[in-house]
Amino acid sequence: MVELARHCHLCDNQIVTLQEGTTCSLTNRKPEFNRICSRIILDKKLEQKIIEVNVKYQQIKRTQIESYFNFGLFFSISVLIIYLGYYMGKYAFEGGIISVVPLIIMSISLGTLTMAFGSLNRYNSGIKIARENKNRVDEVVKKYGVTYDINIVFDKNVHGTQHINYDLNIDKKRR
Repeated sequence: MVELARHCHLCDNQIVTLQEGTTCSLTNRKPEFNRICSRIILDKKLEQKIIEVNVKYQQIKRTQIESYFNFGLFFSISVLIIYLGYYMGKYAFEGGIISVVPLIIMSISLGTLTMAFGSLNRYNSGIKIARENKNRVDEVVKKYGVTYDINIVFDKNVHGTQHINYDLNIDKKRR
């Protein structure tokens, strides 16, 4: 049923209600077809979904370099803090002083390690989800002989608002 609903999410005939879930406006029933739906209308919803999944995928892809840079930066800082704490403790111990300060300094590195791996994990999970969503749409449209080409251009980010321009060409070769 979930597989069939993927088709419906791209169809202009889809009706979604809390009580029934996804139904077809032509049959007033849940989706019932094998492989492809002969009544599917791939128009406005298809265009919106293609734009949505591709823009999201490209947005996350654009953060790759920043994510890896943040990982490298915070990981390096963490290693330096551990190094500093270790040698501070070593010199204090050689001087006959037993102190917990080096341990406290080294424990601070856990915060920077969290920041390092957090940035990397956020990127990896985001790109995985975006790629899966894009692949789901691509998989369904392929079954209907639909191909598309989308060119996405991200304008400057002005005061937190990202303007996005796109050029979408959809070729519908019905089988």
